[in-house]
Amino acid sequence: MKKIKQKINDIRLQNKLAIIYVLTGLIPLIVLFVFAYCQMRNILMDRDLKSIKGALEQSVTTSDGLIEVYDNLSNYITFNDTLSGVLSYDYKSTYEMYNQIVTTFDPMLSSLKYFHDDINRVTIYVDKGIKHDTTIAPIDEIKDKPFYESASKSTKIQWYVDELDKTIISARKMSTLDQLGILGIIYIDVDYDSVMNSFTGGLEQDTGVIILDADGNVICSADTFENNNARYRLDDDRLLSFIGEADWNNDTCKNVEGYSIVKKESPVTGWTVYVYEPRNLVLRSANSIITMIIVAAIVALAGAVAATVSTSGFITSRIKKLKDSMAKVENGDFDAVINTDDKDEIGDLIHSFNSMTRQTKNLITQVYEGRISQKESEMRALRAQINPHFLYNSLSLINWKAIEYEQEDISEITLALSNYYRTSLNKGKNTLSFEQELSNMQSYLKIQQIMHDNSFDVVINVSEDVLPCESLNLILQPLVENAIDHGIDLLTDRKGIITVEAELQTDEDGNKLVCVKVSDNGAGMDRETVENFLTAQSKGYGARNVNDRIRLYYGDNYHLEVQSTPDDGTTITIKFPAKPYNIKN
Repeated sequence: MKKIKQKINDIRLQNKLAIIYVLTGLIPLIVLFVFAYCQMRNILMDRDLKSIKGALEQSVTTSDGLIEVYDNLSNYITFNDTLSGVLSYDYKSTYEMYNQIVTTFDPMLSSLKYFHDDINRVTIYVDKGIKHDTTIAPIDEIKDKPFYESASKSTKIQWYVDELDKTIISARKMSTLDQLGILGIIYIDVDYDSVMNSFTGGLEQDTGVIILDADGNVICSADTFENNNARYRLDDDRLLSFIGEADWNNDTCKNVEGYSIVKKESPVTGWTVYVYEPRNLVLRSANSIITMIIVAAIVALAGAVAATVSTSGFITSRIKKLKDSMAKVENGDFDAVINTDDKDEIGDLIHSFNSMTRQTKNLITQVYEGRISQKESEMRALRAQINPHFLYNSLSLINWKAIEYEQEDISEITLALSNYYRTSLNKGKNTLSFEQELSNMQSYLKIQQIMHDNSFDVVINVSEDVLPCESLNLILQPLVENAIDHGIDLLTDRKGIITVEAELQTDEDGNKLVCVKVSDNGAGMDRETVENFLTAQSKGYGARNVNDRIRLYYGDNYHLEVQSTPDDGTTITIKFPAKPYNIKN
């Protein structure tokens, strides 16, 4: 391994640059052209399939138009009372019947063939034994035909196609005769090629078509493969197997055994038309792209050789110095600078590197270390700076004096104040248990209730699970103070209520959180005041102080949330990570 590495290291820079040019320039270029070739193939295939599909839809529309014309003629004959009257009338003589057929019946049917020369024959078969030219025949003549059973039972138009005989007929029971108790079947024979030419006449070169009726029988197949491309022609059985295996997407199968197939079902006849096309013939036009890729690769290779030859070795020493200095900086040595007087591009790069190194060092010193120092200073500045021993001794003396003179109110206030400051100062620590923080708040509220002659009520609902959790010092008292000063003190129509709630919650990541809510039913705030409540524009600073300390200690994801409605009260919510309080902290 070392020998291989050494051989690689011994390669001249000029040769290394050639390898780099090939790896970073030539290969991506080839990949790009291959991608372009694949995209071009897909575009050609999609465009060709859209063209075939459009032609197919047009063919089906044309065929449906013809079939609808024949259906309208069938309806005209079926519901024509005059024709039904001629066939159902009880004639007194053969001459009278013949006269009616010749003068009334024949002209009406002959006119249909006159205006539609693609209709070979129109015949009405009846069970009265009448026989006249090709227009009227006994029904016994068709009882052995495949369409007789279904046609004799339904007045619905039914089409029958025979690919071998090249015939297309429609047959149905005449409802007007059926109502008279006479079985009559109208038979319309249409020119096979006239109908199927709608599909076969519009085929594009080197494509094939197959048409299946509603029962899946082949009624027509054709293709336009010629000369050498004839090998792509599919017989009916193989094409049907491909159709069964096809993975259809919006009536299109892009690839099944090397063929693309599109289909369209006729809503009029129920026929399904399939057009297939060999993918190889479509993609031949994309072969020129391969030649372009080869030429581009040769040109790129020649360019890489020329670039490496033109690169001189005089740049290697300065690049090496720059590389070594970067390695030192990477290892934390920001004193690694390069002395140079060069003013070319590499010299500018070296000067920029030296400047960047110095700025990075200054930024680390000023921002990173300064930020740590700033946090420590801010946390110290947020704690009260008074002499606890002197304060406690003074409060203790006041308490004993109050007891001596039997001033219980003064003693109670003094004890509450002593407990409040003892918890607030917390021996200079930033954190304490939530139970201690709650006790501190209760001491403050006891003083405030005495000062307010118990003019407001306090409701505390704290879960036992929250009490041992760690809490920042002095986060409840400022919020309670804010609720008193800006909430319930402004009430005139009802008694104030301060509610303190705390419970454990779980965030989206499954982490436990302490959720604390301080609510009042006071005057509330308007929307603008709520938006500025925690900003420098706010008149107060207690809640803002709590918000800043929480974000400073726990991160920007944790902060106060304020909800308030004018004349309805305010709720402030605090959320911070739930972790057990360690008294050593």
